[in-house]
Amino acid sequence: MNRTINYNYYNWGPLLYRASLQPKELISIKNLCEKNKEKDHRQNLAGLIKHEYRIDPEKLFQIISPYIKSYAAGFYDYHGKELSPNINIIGALVNYMTKFESNPLHKHSGDISFVIYTQVPEGLKKEIDDCKSDTASPGTINFVYKLLHCDMSLSQHSIIPKVGDILIFPASLNHSVNHFQSDGERISVSGNLEIK
Repeated sequence: MNRTINYNYYNWGPLLYRASLQPKELISIKNLCEKNKEKDHRQNLAGLIKHEYRIDPEKLFQIISPYIKSYAAGFYDYHGKELSPNINIIGALVNYMTKFESNPLHKHSGDISFVIYTQVPEGLKKEIDDCKSDTASPGTINFVYKLLHCDMSLSQHSIIPKVGDILIFPASLNHSVNHFQSDGERISVSGNLEIK
């Protein structure tokens, strides 16, 4: 099935890709997620989050593979280089983040990573709008290309998550999530890909 996928990329160092999943894809991804103590994955993660669980990577990859192909096309447009079409998923998990939890600055293994948002607390947008801080807002995902500050370049991007967003980026790109105070869960699915 051929179809057009609209996406945005951000003009700075690495290719940071953002697209929106179709509703049926989002439902299929939600069906892969569950709080299962036998799949607890916290000991392998940087997050200060109580509920983080492995999910079936192959089933997830079947759902998101059109976006990986779209990322590869965007990579060519952005860098003028082709990615190998032989891309495999090497792991996936779901995070159930609640108020006062956070994910410190970290990067992933593999070559390419992704994050998908299946739920965002209702009060988070207002909390972000009301925030008076000059740093990243509550509950946003913050990408940091370089820690060196320079007025003539972009070195960071903060993105307010929306349900259905898929973000794809180099696995070595540092990122973090600040804590928030809104009730409800901020549920994200993430995973890593390897280029053969």
